[in-house]
Amino acid sequence: MSSPHASEVPHPFDNVDAETPGWVYRSLGVEPVINCVGVRTNYGASNPSAEVIAAMTAAAGAFVDLDELAEGVGRKLAALTGAEWGVVTAGTASGLALATAACIAGNNPELMLKLPDTSGLRNKVVIPADQRFAYEQAIRVAGAEIVTVSTFKELSRAVNGDIAMICLLGRMDGSSALSLDCVRPMAEANAIPILINAAGLSPENPDYWISLGADLVVYAGGKYIRGPQSTGIVLGKQHLCRAMWWNAAPHQSFGRLMKVGKEEAIGAVVALDRWINFQSAKTERDQWLPRLKQISSCLAPLPGVETEILTWAGSVTATRVKVSWTSTVVPFDAETLRSAMLERRPRILIHDFWSTPTSIVLDPVNLSDEEAEIVGQALAVAFANPQLIARSVPKTAAKVEVSGEWQVEIEFLRGSATHRFHIEQKNSTIIGVHHTGQSSGAISGEVSGRHVHFEAAHEKTPIWLFYEFDGEVSGSGTISGTVRLGGAAREHLGPVFKGQYGTAMWCAARVATSQTFVDASPLAASRGRAQ
Repeated sequence: MSSPHASEVPHPFDNVDAETPGWVYRSLGVEPVINCVGVRTNYGASNPSAEVIAAMTAAAGAFVDLDELAEGVGRKLAALTGAEWGVVTAGTASGLALATAACIAGNNPELMLKLPDTSGLRNKVVIPADQRFAYEQAIRVAGAEIVTVSTFKELSRAVNGDIAMICLLGRMDGSSALSLDCVRPMAEANAIPILINAAGLSPENPDYWISLGADLVVYAGGKYIRGPQSTGIVLGKQHLCRAMWWNAAPHQSFGRLMKVGKEEAIGAVVALDRWINFQSAKTERDQWLPRLKQISSCLAPLPGVETEILTWAGSVTATRVKVSWTSTVVPFDAETLRSAMLERRPRILIHDFWSTPTSIVLDPVNLSDEEAEIVGQALAVAFANPQLIARSVPKTAAKVEVSGEWQVEIEFLRGSATHRFHIEQKNSTIIGVHHTGQSSGAISGEVSGRHVHFEAAHEKTPIWLFYEFDGEVSGSGTISGTVRLGGAAREHLGPVFKGQYGTAMWCAARVATSQTFVDASPLAASRGRAQ
């Protein structure tokens, strides 16, 4: 049977209004948002610029040998930034992993094919204690062991034949005791490469970190410079960047799973060129502050509402607007406002962190002039008519007593685990400790009728773990329900990251008094001191 003519093949998005922004998402039943949170990956970071889209379309029109393309990309990135070479990776986390692989294995085939097995190799990566970051698992994926130091003396003791790399967090350089300037002499004396994680920062010509002596610098390709969202850019010493490339796709080595298409590689290079050299990018950046002022002007006449332009040292945008309000005039909190703005049309997305109960922060990077006006007017309506936003949830007195020790069974999407609760209830309020077997976290929440809702926060480095338990107490005294799973760095403690790992089912049964385990938790210690 012959194949149908192209005109006879149904279009995947037939019967959709392709003139309306976001139509392609609506065709899948997903409503897009007006983005006031900047370049967060959760929401697509940034849209590729027109120049980037045109370049990627051109790249899709022909084929090329990817090793030859890597040579051309490396030379171009070097010319744009003053680095010796450069490589496009599958995002910044991929850049961290490939940089680690390069520093451990180079392009020695026997070592490359062992990864992430690094036994017998230089496999330790030093990170200062105050520069730990949420994405360092990408370093461990390559088989590295992270070593934490707090002082220069500790660094001196740690530097030995096992150290493959030192990783520093770019945005912390001015506030950390172990800055690049401090660490570099010792690293050079011991032939240890220094990697700068500058994912949230922007490249320059000449590149700031390269000029200070960094060996490798990792940038995001799909954030501020508006390249393909799935790309990262690594600049640095030629031998290390080349080793990263040989460890990456299309080669049959550790990084084969971190594939970058020819279109993405071209798009990332054009995005960087545009960011540094094109007037269109400069004009774009000049529009950020006026858009914030546009939002502020919509809110200026409202009683109890204030706006303030904020600046962050080291931030690419260096400008955001803080909207704050008086609780006696506007009786809702920031999370209630955020949720309400997402329920309306058009949907407006506000940061779930960087806020207080009576303030929010808005980022201008992904707003158009028209969208800035929409945001300002929508917020003005919300603040002028708080009854449209404020939600009164009736409180129900607790009908059950859940104090005591509980054995908890959690069924994950794959596998299960046994945890423990120690709970103390006073009226409708509950506190306690959640033991997972790996860590312990503080419980806080409430009982309403027979319903229990509480959060367990486990303080860990670099990411806290969160379990949000929701359940009902049965007639037999067991509790069952769902638990929301997540993790967040201290600076990003909002509901989105707190639920980023999905949900599981849980059921808890009381532990008989004779089975009660010894509670060595901080809560127990504090009770002992109080007594």
